Amino acid sequence: MSRPKVAVAIPAYNESEGIGEFLLEIDEALAETGCDVVFVVVDDASTDGTVEAVEALRSKLSADLLLSSMPQNGGHGPAVLEAYRRSLECSPSYVLAVDGDGQFLGSDLRRLLVLLQDGGDGVCGVRRFRYDPWFRMAMTRVLRVYIGTFFGVPTRDANCPLRGYRAELLDELLKWLPDRSLIPNVHLAILAARRGATLVEVDVNHRVRRGAATTGTMFASAQRWGTMKRLLKFCGIALRESLRFHRDLNSGRRPMVNARG
Repeated sequence: MSRPKVAVAIPAYNESEGIGEFLLEIDEALAETGCDVVFVVVDDASTDGTVEAVEALRSKLSADLLLSSMPQNGGHGPAVLEAYRRSLECSPSYVLAVDGDGQFLGSDLRRLLVLLQDGGDGVCGVRRFRYDPWFRMAMTRVLRVYIGTFFGVPTRDANCPLRGYRAELLDELLKWLPDRSLIPNVHLAILAARRGATLVEVDVNHRVRRGAATTGTMFASAQRWGTMKRLLKFCGIALRESLRFHRDLNSGRRPMVNARG
């Protein structure tokens, strides 16, 4: 019998200092699973040498490596979607996903894979003890209430970047998402639950970012009030996207098929 294939979807932006250590840790953890593994790294037009840092690992990894770059910086959501799509092009049995900032442990990706192999349709990590700025944790609490109230889907950490899916399920769910969604993981969690898929939530470890910088790049260039303005702008756009998503779900149509679907 052929070995199951696992694709690991990894969006990355300016992670040159820590992504190498993280990929090697994941590689070691998944090498023990008996699966064929491919890392699908999508660089979101980094300016710090992330591409070179990942490419330098190619000969050190036991997994295969598929590395591509976005033509211009589009933000986390579009990079996640591109990583998912390119992962599915590898014809895997399972797709795991994690951000390239290294805030998780390689051993937790192995745990998620075991749960998928045991029959789960999807697995979503839950960050119980977080090492994130206060506004990120506040957004998670608000999002939990919003999804539960507005969509009727109980979820503890819908936007956690550490997750996994059976490839067939992910392929079907992606067809419902906007092509450049800002919050694809949130939509995927809602869709999976509404479809009656077995979506397992599992507590996972969380840690500070790897490398010298302990804060993310999304709002790093702004001062205090600039950060809040950018955060509020992002939340406003994401809310409008979510409301359209809710409307389309309730209509029973599939109007937001992506360009490849």
